[in-house]
Amino acid sequence: MWTKAPGVPDLAQELGNFNALTCESTFKWLQHTSPTGDGYCTEAAWASDNQGYNTDAEPAKRLKKVQVAIGPAC
Repeated sequence: MWTKAPGVPDLAQELGNFNALTCESTFKWLQHTSPTGDGYCTEAAWASDNQGYNTDAEPAKRLKKVQVAIGPAC
């Protein structure tokens, strides 16, 4: 998952493929939990499509082969 938010460096985080509490896919879960205000963007992609991606880099690079994008800054 890659995120852009106003006033902070772009960040990335590796997530699992489902939410254990709701039993829904991470992609679907992100669609209802990600911020949607001006300047925000959340993108998610499969780890297998982004081999070698550094989630600790700051600012984080954008993902390849994005499966879901939420927010007006995407």
